[in-house]
Amino acid sequence: MKITCLLLDDDPLVLDLLQAYVAMTDVLQVQATFTDPLEAHHYLLTNQVQVLFSDVTMPHLSGLDLVRSLQQPPLVVLMTSHPQYAMEGFNLDVIDFLLKPISLDRFLKAVSKVTSLLRAQSANGADSRTALTGEDSFFIRTDAQFVRLHYREVLYIEALKDFTKINTTDGRTHLTLVNLKNLEEQLPPGLFVRTHRSYLINSAHIETISTLEVRVGGHALPLGHTYREQVTERIVNRFLIRRQQH
Repeated sequence: MKITCLLLDDDPLVLDLLQAYVAMTDVLQVQATFTDPLEAHHYLLTNQVQVLFSDVTMPHLSGLDLVRSLQQPPLVVLMTSHPQYAMEGFNLDVIDFLLKPISLDRFLKAVSKVTSLLRAQSANGADSRTALTGEDSFFIRTDAQFVRLHYREVLYIEALKDFTKINTTDGRTHLTLVNLKNLEEQLPPGLFVRTHRSYLINSAHIETISTLEVRVGGHALPLGHTYREQVTERIVNRFLIRRQQH
């Protein structure tokens, strides 16, 4: 089965180019094309496609606003001549961001990314956006740039009001404007464990656990009373080697 896609751009020449690129792949099938974003919006409300390739700057409704307006958008690849929209696009969890003029090799790279995500969705029975966490890294926004962090290099995460401070194994720290609760909900629950209202710890780096603290990467962090049972169940009871009973 081929991956169904919708192509949206207010420039017919761009649509012609995209259709030519799609024809060169073995995995994509164009289900619909539109130059009017409002028509595309109506179509997406009543029809399902797996991938949306959308221009950003269009009359009446931008590609960004189109994605925001959909409760369950398909996988989205945005296209534009203006790189400043990339940050906003990635905040919407778009799969890729193509700068115009779009080359064939860059288009095929986006298709490869889409294919990998949909395969992960099929294998895991998971939502296509959840499949993103099947990778070994994630991005955070710090100041005016995005920083990729690998899960294995994160020691612990500390709440600082509306910010969180991510501490890594190489001694660096990264501040991002996401509160700890929201960040916790988006990280793999099997890898990160809450030990205190202000701390989220990478369980792979835990060295010792006592009544009042958890040591990770040489740091002694508090173990809150309300989180003690959760830590015991998820970490200690799961991995504890027990004495053999005679």
